[in-house]
Amino acid sequence: MNSSSKALMVLIGGVVVTTLLVFLVLSGVAATFAWMAGGGNGSGPALCQAITSGTSTSTSGTTPSPGGNAPACVPASQVGAKVVAWAQAMAGAFYMSPSCGGRISYPDCYDTWYKAPGTDYPPGAPTFPQAVIQYGAQVCPGCSAWANGTYQCVSFVRGAYSQVYPMRLTANAFDLWSVYATQPGWMEIPSASAPPGQRGIPMPGDVMVFKDASLGHAGIVMSVELPTSTTDGAITISNANSVSPSTTMPLLPDLTVDTSSWPGYTVWGYIRPSPGVAFAQPTPPPGQTYP
Repeated sequence: MNSSSKALMVLIGGVVVTTLLVFLVLSGVAATFAWMAGGGNGSGPALCQAITSGTSTSTSGTTPSPGGNAPACVPASQVGAKVVAWAQAMAGAFYMSPSCGGRISYPDCYDTWYKAPGTDYPPGAPTFPQAVIQYGAQVCPGCSAWANGTYQCVSFVRGAYSQVYPMRLTANAFDLWSVYATQPGWMEIPSASAPPGQRGIPMPGDVMVFKDASLGHAGIVMSVELPTSTTDGAITISNANSVSPSTTMPLLPDLTVDTSSWPGYTVWGYIRPSPGVAFAQPTPPPGQTYP
């Protein structure tokens, strides 16, 4: 092989290597943007939200019929929209203890820490709402369930409602279902707790109650995409003391939730304020505006 042929081979090889490197870099950038678009930390797809102030909180127990190609997003009530705004502000400040090395494990390595006002960690994260911290100190002084580092799921749902329509009574997560069943000003929408004809459609702002073999779990419904008779919808929640501050699960045509990503858990139903209730304080979380 003469020198000109060798030079041509070297040139072609250099072009191929350069092309591969550019491809890998662009792939990494694309993956990074995909992670950011999903909210990071396993949060799932973007929210399907169609929030309309003043929307009725009534619900139908029938299975939705097939619709068009666009997702059918369930609108929030006036109260629900405000609860979602506070839950979003809270969930954005949650993180796992650095001592966990980024590995989720029971019982200490879940999202039970939040970025407290006046602190710098995690960098770039929003701070936890001071008003919710003060509410926790008022209703349960010195309680670990409301403390930074051990923040619990029931504290999260009560904290999200605290500035809108406070949940005066508390209980373990699954026990909220029985506690609020007879409370004036509240209503319950069954999921797996009732046969198909009696189940209802969840709405943004609802408290979603999980049943398991222990104390259960609770979170705030952030968005709902309705299923059709043949396709699944989606429901996104925010929560504390969980594998992620935000999780999306399939909402099935029979109006139950596919919890296969959370083995052992069943969505029992949803708790929400009764129609026509007045919210306590119209001020939105710091840095946010209500829809």
